[in-house]
Amino acid sequence: MSVTEYVIRLTIVSAHDLPKTDRLSEIDPYIVINVNGQQFKTAVKDNDENPVWNETFYPRVQRAPEGLLMGTLELHLYDEDTFSDSYVAKYGFDLASLTPAHFNDPLTFKLEYVKDKYKSQGKNPTITIKFEGLVQSFASLRAMFSAMPGFLANDQEHACYIPIQESGGLVYVGIEYERSGRIDIKLYVTHAGVRLFLDMVVLSGRQYTKVRRRLYRDGRAICPGLIAYEELKLDDVPINIDFNQLGVVVFDAQPLSSTNANAVVSAHGWKGALDFSQASRTLRDVELDHHKQEIYMAVDPNETMLLVDYDKDDADIKLAVLANPATADRGYDLTIRGQNVNKMSELYVPPVPKLGGRFHVSRLYELDDLQYGTRFEDIEIHRYQLSNPRQYTIQGLTRIMG
Repeated sequence: MSVTEYVIRLTIVSAHDLPKTDRLSEIDPYIVINVNGQQFKTAVKDNDENPVWNETFYPRVQRAPEGLLMGTLELHLYDEDTFSDSYVAKYGFDLASLTPAHFNDPLTFKLEYVKDKYKSQGKNPTITIKFEGLVQSFASLRAMFSAMPGFLANDQEHACYIPIQESGGLVYVGIEYERSGRIDIKLYVTHAGVRLFLDMVVLSGRQYTKVRRRLYRDGRAICPGLIAYEELKLDDVPINIDFNQLGVVVFDAQPLSSTNANAVVSAHGWKGALDFSQASRTLRDVELDHHKQEIYMAVDPNETMLLVDYDKDDADIKLAVLANPATADRGYDLTIRGQNVNKMSELYVPPVPKLGGRFHVSRLYELDDLQYGTRFEDIEIHRYQLSNPRQYTIQGLTRIMG
């Protein structure tokens, strides 16, 4: 086995009891971080002997076959001065000594003065840092999957595209490395008209999963060799989460019914353009939230409600899925006829109460970036019977944590 490259999340939390470097003012501290030839720098904290930074960096580190990290983390304390900054203290950490017990909790170390003159002040300077998360870098992930049939990569965008083998190339998982150190996780459907329903979920504890969904009517080139007709995306996933707890579920989907939003709102008396005040007086058999300025109209009894949410000067169109046994094996979609569509879905476990608990919502679909002039007639609501669920984890599909 060869050395594997990882990305680690390192936070410089704070320092305490720092000395003065001259008689005229307090220290203006900053930290320079060196990790195996990579250098980072915190902001300067003016006149502060107990600075708090909480700044996060994402150095690359190497991991030996036996699992130990390689190299050294060096922390250097400086005092910013007008003409020449003063080097004050340092600390060195052997990365091979880093164990799982060191992760996620703050670690405090005593800084070592670089000059004896600072010792006379009787200060005991310390620095507090935190290690969180360790994931394979783009280069390592690319190398690991390079021999897999169907695997694709975009070197410029630092993105890996891994086929779910059981899907026969119909579904891909995308891992895209952001400059911020976070990761975008995506699912792609590679053929039009495929009767699949895809979902991304958090698998344990209280779950709130917000997924961006895009529909490409004519397909969209993701990278050479990969055309997507549907895309699901988890934005800016921090690397310090457990990727075993991020799930992907692929269902077979059989269409049950379709309608358009105009048929729903017309059944409740909607005519023309209505603001919230007009709609609340005009419509019949609807649920109203006057505080949030939301209107709920039944679509499929005991299953879904069309939600018109008056947000400032606009009205957002959403589909609320009610929490009850009838919706447990159903899939739903909110889309626009004949257009590429941006939308979001939000999954709530446990379901969230609405209107004082008169009903509970387990999922919400929302159309994003509606074009001006979009009519209710253009908005389509689809309902599916789901079967044959195949569940995976992001860790299982990508081995991103090694």
